[in-house]
Amino acid sequence: EDLEFRKVDAKFVIYMEKAAIWERLHEDKLWDKMKCAIIASQGQATRGIRRLLQRMNVELGLPVYVLTDLDPYGIYIYSVLKTGSISLAHISERLAIPEAKFLGLTADDVIKYDLKRQIIKLKDVDVKRLKELSKYEWFKNKKEWQRQFKLMEELKGKVELDALVTKGITFISDKYIPEKIKNKDWLD
Repeated sequence: EDLEFRKVDAKFVIYMEKAAIWERLHEDKLWDKMKCAIIASQGQATRGIRRLLQRMNVELGLPVYVLTDLDPYGIYIYSVLKTGSISLAHISERLAIPEAKFLGLTADDVIKYDLKRQIIKLKDVDVKRLKELSKYEWFKNKKEWQRQFKLMEELKGKVELDALVTKGITFISDKYIPEKIKNKDWLD
């Protein structure tokens, strides 16, 4: 709360669930090439990171993009950043980022980038979690999200961001992220 933003040159923020992806983007200097801030956590963002992201969005007007795997847990991470968590509902207005966009892998990306060989079979627990997510208030009336859930069921699998390395070590920084942002190819 005491952090004061003095000068911020970033045009947007990318939050990712994996530190390894952050390291890739940092090594590729994506933050410099695209004039953005890159922030990571290990899985679900901590309250401190959620508050920082929310403040960057509200106080600085920076769009926040969430980069996760195509799996029920990555999608859940996005939903918590966007709408808040049930356990912290009493402070959602200070943590949630309603304008956050999902920049992570989609089932369409699996087809577009020919990542079918990188599919990891869904376990029963994943299928159960996917069905739960599809019924969340935020997702249940979103046609595009429902379509993604259905495609994941049809693919019978999930795909990690790391799969993009099969297209080249810097593919995520040189092509995937820049093109998705340029083409506004995100989910809301």
